[in-house]
Formats: sequence, structure tokens, C-alpha cells
Amino acid sequence: MAKKYDLVIVGGGPAGLAAAKVAGENGLKTALLERKTDIIKIRRVDGGALSPINEYMFDERLTFNPRAKRISFPHSGFTLPYDGPFQDMYGFQFYSPSGKMFSFGDHEELKKDPEKNRVGVSLDKGLLLKGLLKDVQEAGVDIFPGTNVTAVETREGGVVVTGNGEPFEATFVIAADGINSRLARLMGMNKERKFFATHVEKMWYLEEADIPQVEGLVFVFAKNGHFFVSRSCCKGDYHVGTSTYKPQDDLNKKLTQFVYEDKVYSRWFKGAKKTGECCCVVNMLSPMREPFKDNVLFIGDAAWLMEISNALAILCGWKAANTITLALLDGKINKEGIQSYLGWWERVFYQPHGTTEFKPLDLHDFLTADDFDYLVGLIKEPFMSTLNFYTMFTTIGTTYAGLFPVIQEERPELMERLMGIVNQMEEVEQKVIKAGFPNR
Repeated sequence: MAKKYDLVIVGGGPAGLAAAKVAGENGLKTALLERKTDIIKIRRVDGGALSPINEYMFDERLTFNPRAKRISFPHSGFTLPYDGPFQDMYGFQFYSPSGKMFSFGDHEELKKDPEKNRVGVSLDKGLLLKGLLKDVQEAGVDIFPGTNVTAVETREGGVVVTGNGEPFEATFVIAADGINSRLARLMGMNKERKFFATHVEKMWYLEEADIPQVEGLVFVFAKNGHFFVSRSCCKGDYHVGTSTYKPQDDLNKKLTQFVYEDKVYSRWFKGAKKTGECCCVVNMLSPMREPFKDNVLFIGDAAWLMEISNALAILCGWKAANTITLALLDGKINKEGIQSYLGWWERVFYQPHGTTEFKPLDLHDFLTADDFDYLVGLIKEPFMSTLNFYTMFTTIGTTYAGLFPVIQEERPELMERLMGIVNQMEEVEQKVIKAGFPNR
């Protein structure tokens, strides 16, 4: 006999927990199913960043108030508690193989007024999830950790989700089960989505380091590959990682070379201790334009290209649960009932970025170390401070397009290689697709 609910939520990450919290507080009989036994344990690559702060993104302007220990979503009208360590972040930085750098923001100047100028914070994601889970428990939600969902079936008047062989029946289901959503596969939601690549990422946790250069999210184009470095929420702790679209690549070997052997960057990590590592494998599919089918609403990463960010995942969960609450109160238990969420998703997410063609490129396949040094050195002044990836990509693309005449005059052979990337794009994409495993 199936357990009956108003709402079943599959996935206990930021989106799922936020949805469960709101649904429970709104009075819905709610069940939360999560595959992990320990819901708050982070098992995938995640730097714990909360960004962007103090700027608009996806129709929201996130703020962080450490005095009140609150994360605020002022446009949407809600806040969340966070009582844990944090480090301020001031923007992106890009480094070349020889150590040349350009940045988004003058970080030394921005640090003089952190509350006004921070564009992100690195926090303890486990503590953030712990706070959300506490609210979910206090709201009376039935929580089923260690529950592996294996089937979803539409029936008259509802949906039945099977987890660990046990049926859970609800009027609506929220699929918040992440980028490799099982519910999306079970319901055939991925069949019409374009497969871009299988993205593999490896990250090391380092402690007892002091890297003054890292004041935000740093990308390093080293001689043996590209890497990212970010500060953890605790002073002296850092995340160092790399990624590939070639699943056969040995990412541990690349990280070992970068951290311990690189002539320029190994000095950053002198004396640091490796305390752990994590890895994630992501199949990158084009975003869902309409993330809804048979009373199952897909939210957050489950409906997007890749990670939608911690803050935006929470926003999706909050919006979805409130929308479903109104649908049930109004007796509109169908697509019409959740139209406000679908309209919001179309306007705020899909229209601005949902049709952007993702290009799975590794620039090291085309450019030399000298090329990277030259290109990074062309940027003489800081860009605007931001941790918005869309702003970053647009700014870099527009800036270098404007520098093409300079590159053509000073480095015609480099300009030829850059133009060659465009000519080889289709061939590169096909190789990446063949190297991946879409598992639709």
C-alpha cells in the first residue's frame, strides 16, 4: 500500500531541502526521499561558494549578513540562517603559465570594505544543508534517507514514486535529484535534449596553505593543463581542482604535477597538506525548456546544463514549493496549476541562457604556453568585480574580440590558430561526444 502525500520530493540537496522546508511550513503533507544515508554529507566536487552576491542574476540579488547570520533573497522575499565560518570572495582571476594575471575587480581595493564589495562567500555547505534539514524536520516533513528511487508511474489523480521497493504516492512530485537526474531518465525527459559532453572533475582538499593571490575563484592555465583554486570557508584551507571532457585522462596525475612540480605554481602550495579528494562525473545536456511532465516538476540542476549554483538551487526549491502549494489550494492539480513556475523558468532561466550553445573545448589542445602568456598579458586593467559566470564569459569574449586587430598585427600566427579553433569546432564536438556516455 502506497504512502499518500500532497507532495513527494526526490533529492535532498539545496533545491530539494528548500522545497521540503517551504512545503512543510505551508502545511503540505510532504515526503523527502534522498539516496544518501547522511543527507548533509558532501560527496561531490563543490567549493561551497555562495555567489554572486550584491548583483542581480536570474531575477534575484542575493545578500549575506554575517551579523544576523542570514542569507537573504530580497527580491523573492525570504531569508535562510547560516551560522558558520566563511571567507569573502572578490571575483575571478586568470593566471597564465608564467604567472601573468588579469582579474575581475581590484581585489586589494575591494577588501577595504568587504560588506559592500564582496561578490561571494565561501561557506560550509554541510552546515548550510544542516540548517535547512533542521527546518525540514521541524516542519513535519517525512524524511527517508538512504532511499534509492527506481521507478515513477503516473496514475489517475497522482504520481507514484518507488524507492527501495516502497511506493510513495502524491499529487505532485518535485525532481530535485541533481544534474544526472534519475527521474529525468526514467520519464524520458532527456531524449530530446542535446548531449554536449561527459565532464569529469577532480578536486583536492589542502590545508595549512597561505596563498595571498587567491581572493576569489582563480583559474590557472598552467603548462600541463587548466586548474581552479579557491579558498575554503576556513582560513588556510583551499580547494584545488581540474577537469576534462576526456574520461580517460588521469586527473590525479595532472593535479600532482600542478601542486608539487610546477615551476611557477608549486610555491603556492609549499607546506600544504592534502587531507582528501572528491570527484564527479556529469553528463552535460541542454537545459529543459519545459521542466514538467505528468505532474512531476524538475527543478535546479535536474533541469539545467550543469550546476545551477547553491543559491539558485535554493531559489528554485522555494519557488517550486510555493507554486505547488497554490496549485493544491486552488484545485488546479495539473500543468495549469504550476504555470507560474514554468513562466518564471522560461523568463528568468531559459530565455536568457537556455539556448546558448555550449562548446566543450580544452584550449590546451590549440594554444601553447607562450600563447596563454601573451593573451593574458594583453589585459592591463581589472574588469568589473563579479562571480557571475555568464558575465565573466561575455566580458572575456567581447574584450578579446575587440583585441583581434592587435593580435593580428603582433601575433599573426596566433590569430591563425584562434581562427582555426572555429574551423575545427564541429570535429572537436564530435570527438567529445564519442568519448562520453550520455546514458539517457
